[in-house]
Amino acid sequence: MSTPARLALLEVIGRDGRVTRAVDVQRWPLTLGRSLEADVVLDDPFVAPLHATLQAADDGRLTLDVGNTDNGVQEGAQRHTRGSRVAVPVGGTTWQIGGLTVRLRTPDETLPGEQPLPVRARRAAWLPLAAAATLAVLALSNHWLSLDPGADTMDWIPLVAGLPLVLGLWAGLWATASKLFQHRFEFGAHLRLALPLVAAVEAVDWFGPPLAAALDLPWLWRLVTPLQMALLLALLYGHLALVLPQARRAVASFVGAAALAGAAVAITTTWQQVDRWSRAPYMSTLPTPWTLWRDPTPPETLAADLAPLAEQLARRVKKARDDEPPEAGDED
Repeated sequence: MSTPARLALLEVIGRDGRVTRAVDVQRWPLTLGRSLEADVVLDDPFVAPLHATLQAADDGRLTLDVGNTDNGVQEGAQRHTRGSRVAVPVGGTTWQIGGLTVRLRTPDETLPGEQPLPVRARRAAWLPLAAAATLAVLALSNHWLSLDPGADTMDWIPLVAGLPLVLGLWAGLWATASKLFQHRFEFGAHLRLALPLVAAVEAVDWFGPPLAAALDLPWLWRLVTPLQMALLLALLYGHLALVLPQARRAVASFVGAAALAGAAVAITTTWQQVDRWSRAPYMSTLPTPWTLWRDPTPPETLAADLAPLAEQLARRVKKARDDEPPEAGDED
């Protein structure tokens, strides 16, 4: 007994973009719904018992008839309501039926070209090691500068043991998310993504302020924090894109919105604290004199720049005194 010819293929697509169920269509009409009377049973609470029917006309053209449903059928930006009859595009289309994504493939569809398998470049083997070594050197150097002379060995333990642990947990959490959405535990991919970007954040913190001081460029110092935040946002986008490769546009929109919201909060907080859009340049560890490549500012210029501060401080002192509550026994 010969198998009937396949007229079309109906696929149910999961959240990760993979096909979770495929049904060979061997006859028309084809009913879709939650009822056992439907040809294709869609187990979803937002699907009606007989939600929709696919049928072919005499000329072979397919139509979708929306059944007795309040939720209708969503096709792209268009919603087909109860009783609608819509033509199925040549090659098939994708619908949102209840909470499910259903794709119809017909024999006349145009398939995209075959994608090459991802081949890891030769440099990918040593790049994570180089990024890890760079991160270790920069982190240890910054920690050394922050310690007092003669610091105890125990002061190094949190960094030496904590940095690998934090990176491992970070990559492990994102790999768990990849396992949930992509069915692959991509620990190595998330770690390879994190290492160079975290090293870049540490490098900006290491080289940015000294370079700004050496060139006497305050604006360069003010770029350090925004550049670090941009690198961290790129890290967030990279992780989310690995977890949700089918939703890169939505991921980019989310990261962009987070960047705008974070920038607004940071600027507002800085303004409330120092009455300026950005904080004054400050370094806890001053560079040695030979690294200053610009002529130093004359003391007279420094005194002239500090003169307006006296008036500002006087106003703040007066305001603080006026705001103090009167002590008991004081007369008005």
